[in-house]
Amino acid sequence: MRHVSFAVAKGQVVALVGPNGAGKTTLIEALAGQAAFQSGFVMLDGIEPSDERRYKASLAYLPEERGFPPYLSPRIASRLAEKLWLQEGLMARFLDEAKILALDEGSLDLPVRTLSQGNREKLALALVFSREAAVYLLDEPEAHLDPIIRERLEIRIKQLKDEGKAALFSTHDVFLAARLADDVLAIQNGRLARLGAARKGEDILEAIRTMEDEDE
Repeated sequence: MRHVSFAVAKGQVVALVGPNGAGKTTLIEALAGQAAFQSGFVMLDGIEPSDERRYKASLAYLPEERGFPPYLSPRIASRLAEKLWLQEGLMARFLDEAKILALDEGSLDLPVRTLSQGNREKLALALVFSREAAVYLLDEPEAHLDPIIRERLEIRIKQLKDEGKAALFSTHDVFLAARLADDVLAIQNGRLARLGAARKGEDILEAIRTMEDEDE
């Protein structure tokens, strides 16, 4: 990463866009406290990642690799998350989020290994949204979702803004970024450009192409 500097305010949705290998996931992992960096710093309400317990207590993170133990069921996963994250009521919120995302009730007690990829994505999203946090970091949250569920996801991300949460999501879909984001960040070869809000998807594409041309 080079000269990466930005902030996400409460009640703001920020999109991170760029081609494969540009550094989107690396940046989100650093913000989530999952990746080390040689210089610079990250802060969440004045808390640094080195204060791991306090930092992660205010953070909800959807990683690139969702990953669940194959024999765990969604219902048990939510019960464990409630205890692990010390979030009273998380399981009840998870069931509500699962309904919003159309995660079939009959699949809640099945082993994760038997679920379709789409249902595993819904499981991961339902767990993230059921966590009460100040900041939501979502790495390609729309991956493997059908159009109807993607629409519900967009509504849910907008609700985070209405709830006064801060959200940063990475995506390959520049049109999704244009629809949802108050601010768009384009990343190319570890270099970041701030594009602002209310941009058309075509404008975002052109900005990425310009960054690629500058690197050649």
